[in-house]
Amino acid sequence: MIYADFWGLAFPPFRDNGRAGTFILTRSASLVMARLRYTLGEARGVAGMFGEPGVGKTRIAMTLLREFADAGWLTGYLPNPLGTPGDIAAALDPAATPADYGNPARLRTFLAGLARDEKPALLAVDDVQTARGTDFLETLRTMLNVEYEGRRPLSLLLLGQAGMERRLAAASSFNTRLDARAVLPPMDDDESKRYILARLKAAGSRQGIFTRQAAELAVRLAKGNPRQINRLCEMSLVVAYGLESEKVGPEIVEMAAGDLDMLPAGDASFLTWPHPEAEKAAEEDQPAGEDILAELDAGEKGGGSA
Repeated sequence: MIYADFWGLAFPPFRDNGRAGTFILTRSASLVMARLRYTLGEARGVAGMFGEPGVGKTRIAMTLLREFADAGWLTGYLPNPLGTPGDIAAALDPAATPADYGNPARLRTFLAGLARDEKPALLAVDDVQTARGTDFLETLRTMLNVEYEGRRPLSLLLLGQAGMERRLAAASSFNTRLDARAVLPPMDDDESKRYILARLKAAGSRQGIFTRQAAELAVRLAKGNPRQINRLCEMSLVVAYGLESEKVGPEIVEMAAGDLDMLPAGDASFLTWPHPEAEKAAEEDQPAGEDILAELDAGEKGGGSA
């Protein structure tokens, strides 16, 4: 909190702390959530969400699980596909322990009871591409066949990176059971700028902290990956605090990127500031009549900051 106090912030803005306002829903993420919400809720189906590490798959899954729980569903989350039938039941039933459902037959009985009582359930399983063998995935697949008078109780959200579909295909072609395949892409430059701005505002920023060039460099280095933006901006604030700097300038972002091994090898273009090409590109990318980074412009006349 020390560096947050230095900047007059209520909390560190780039930590994944689950606070209100720090979940920034981009257009791409909104479309993904809409598809998943329909497939899992209305269609009671199976959905796969694909994306590179750090783009926000788990955050979206947790947001959906909260929505479904508020609507009366049983919800559960497994951080990896390495569990047992008991782990599946315990994730959905807070009163259960893995030992209570030590075999698939007892788990099927539990799910059939949910269907009988018209109690829907949603289970999210993360990092599916790390599955060792097919036993756990086969258990999940057979759980989808449990019904009671035509009602299927379980919807399933699978999260993974490249390779997830190969793992699912190895489990009795489980990949063919996916009713939706949603790909969560990295953010574009404008979304990245809005993301930085929104995280700062959520923490109470009412002054210019990042200069415009610093924000442009952070966006360029992080390549639209929210986790990388968080890491870089957090370290930049720490470095600036350590230097007692009034602003986070591009040279500070560069230092932070060096500490995090985020500077492209052999690319000296990042080492000269101000950078004419970056400034020109930033101007060309800016939509007419809109200045994403101007909202926290106080304290830097004519320059602008994020």
